Amino acid sequence: MNNCILRQALCAAVAGALSLGQGFAATYPIKSIRVDHGRPVVVVSEKSVLLLEFAKEPIADALVPHTEPDIRHCRARYRYRFYDGATGSVTNGQGTVEEIYKTVLRTATGTEVKDMGSRVGIGAGDFYVWWSEGSAGARSWVNYRTDSPIRFIQQPQHVTFESVEREQFQRYLASRNVEEFVSAGKTVQVIGPAVFSGDLPTDAPVSGRVESGRVRDGAFELKLTGLATNQHYIIESSYEAKSGSWAPVHAFIARESNHEWSDPLGKDVNVMFYRIRAGAY
Repeated sequence: MNNCILRQALCAAVAGALSLGQGFAATYPIKSIRVDHGRPVVVVSEKSVLLLEFAKEPIADALVPHTEPDIRHCRARYRYRFYDGATGSVTNGQGTVEEIYKTVLRTATGTEVKDMGSRVGIGAGDFYVWWSEGSAGARSWVNYRTDSPIRFIQQPQHVTFESVEREQFQRYLASRNVEEFVSAGKTVQVIGPAVFSGDLPTDAPVSGRVESGRVRDGAFELKLTGLATNQHYIIESSYEAKSGSWAPVHAFIARESNHEWSDPLGKDVNVMFYRIRAGAY
C-alpha cells in the first residue's frame, strides 16, 4: 500500500469560454481531472458516490459536422450510477454533453471563440460537474468547483462500470482518510493523502503518510508525518499513476516522526505523482 498525491497545473482553458451552467461562475476556483473514455470515474462526497463513464467512440461520431465554417461541435455520451449513502439506493442515468464553439477572431497571440449553445453540465444527487473536450471520442476534462461537496475523485485503473455494486460503493463512502490540500495560490492541486489497496482508498493504519504539499522557491515540498523511528522509507515519483511507472527519487531513514523533502520543479512538467513506501531500495 502506498501514500500517493498528485501535483497538477489547473486547466487554464476552463476559466475562459466554458458555459458553466446554472449557479456556477468563473470567479470560483476550479479543479479539473483528465479522464479516458470507456473507463469509469469515481467521485465521492461525504454522503454519496457517483460512478461516471464517458463512451469511447470514433472521432467521426464525436464530432458533429456543420455547413457553417469555423465551428467545432464535439459531444460525448455518458452514463452514471449514483449511490445515496443515507438510503442505500442506487440510481442509474445517462445523457449527452456537447461543446459548440465558433472561431470569430484569429490573431498572432491566440483565438477568440463564441459559445453557440454548449451543454456541459452533469448533475446527480449532491454532485454537479461539467465537461470539456480533451480529445474527441477518447478523452475529456471533468471540472468542478473547489467549494463543491466533492472530497475525492479518481479514475481507477482496473475497475469496470459493471463491476461496481452496492458493497463497493459503501467501501468508497467509508474511506475516512481521503483529504485534500490546495496550495500555491491555487496553481497547484494536491489530491490526497490517501492509502490505496489496488485502486481503492482504505482505512488501514500505515506507518508514514504524506501530510501536505506546496510549492515554494521553485520546488514542490512534501511534508511527511507518522513515520516510524529508524525505519527506511522511499519517496517515488511518476508522470502517470499506474503500475510499473514509479521511480525512486529519495531514500532516508526516519530519525523522528516528521520529515520534509523538496523536489525542484521541472520546466516542462505540469503533472507529477508522488508516493511514499516503507523499505530500503
